[in-house]
Amino acid sequence: MDKYNIVIDTREQLPLWKKGIIKKLDVGDYSIEGHEDKIAIERKSPGDLYGTLLSGHKRFKKELARAESYNYFAIVIECSYSSFLNKEFEGSFYCKKPSYILTSILFTLHMKYGINIFFSNGRTETKRIIKELFNAYNKIYIK
Repeated sequence: MDKYNIVIDTREQLPLWKKGIIKKLDVGDYSIEGHEDKIAIERKSPGDLYGTLLSGHKRFKKELARAESYNYFAIVIECSYSSFLNKEFEGSFYCKKPSYILTSILFTLHMKYGINIFFSNGRTETKRIIKELFNAYNKIYIK
């Protein structure tokens, strides 16, 4: 079904796929070969999301600006929505701001920029979500 190669950003520390094309991406952590400037998926751990939205906000806004011309951009957070809100994730002790502030930022990004946000129940589910998004993109834009 899927006749495309997944591109993994060189900065991705624990890639979801063992096989893939390792390449520096301007936007996101994962893309499709030949469509790196059209589709990107950003994968975030809950702790990394805190850092990105609070202290790394300027850098992330630049990435979002680059993604505006893409056909599709999404953020997949490796944590359930409830676990995120209740700070029931590894490293949550260090996240001092209330979670509802971060979800407010996320949903504002969704409304303002049309960025799709997915919460997943961990690595396996994240991989499935990204694969399904790539399959849907493949059906619409590549075939």
